[in-house]
Amino acid sequence: MTVFSCEALIKQYKLSDHTVTAVNRASFSVEKGEFVAIMGESGSGKSTLLHLCAGLDEPNSGTVTLLGRSLFQMKPDELCRFRGKHMGIVFQDHRLVPYLTALENILLPLSAAGRDTANYEERLKYLIGHLGLYDRLHHLPRELSGGQQQRVALARALIHFPMILFADEPTGNLDRESADRVASLLTELQKAEGESQATIVVTHDEHLAARADRVFIMKNGELTPAK
Repeated sequence: MTVFSCEALIKQYKLSDHTVTAVNRASFSVEKGEFVAIMGESGSGKSTLLHLCAGLDEPNSGTVTLLGRSLFQMKPDELCRFRGKHMGIVFQDHRLVPYLTALENILLPLSAAGRDTANYEERLKYLIGHLGLYDRLHHLPRELSGGQQQRVALARALIHFPMILFADEPTGNLDRESADRVASLLTELQKAEGESQATIVVTHDEHLAARADRVFIMKNGELTPAK
């Protein structure tokens, strides 16, 4: 079952007197439970592509479809609700709310959607256990290391059982042991019976990419399957 697809995505930016093509006709699809990694050098267009795929930015042309719905045909408020229900997103810069504790940040998608957090206690225990966050739940983001903030952001993205996870360098600020723990968690969630979460990660981490079902390479805005 195809849960996600994008077709011929193009994203261009005007820089003074010339145009930069950050994403050049990128197309790919993701099946239910599939883990896809996108690799490439800094500035190759990886993060821009991920933002387009998650509906966080609009392309100049092309389409993005999730669960049979075209993201860019939705009104902004409809897209926001759809994203909150079906997607988990991990940003490279974490984007934690500075005045909320780690626990409050993790539970934010539930409270924003009006869901009863009591129904997610087992999910919460599972995530914070796998991510090693038990002793950091009542700390503010400024009291956490970059790696701890990254793990909080990942737990926040996964707390509501998303159909698809978009993750920008999810192991970028982690030591090797923590990075391997995150990679194992993503693989486990991807294959879990009854869950089958699809995952798209942008990464420089070859250890993480090695766990993917498919790997794409981004170069000069163009996306090609890895050889």
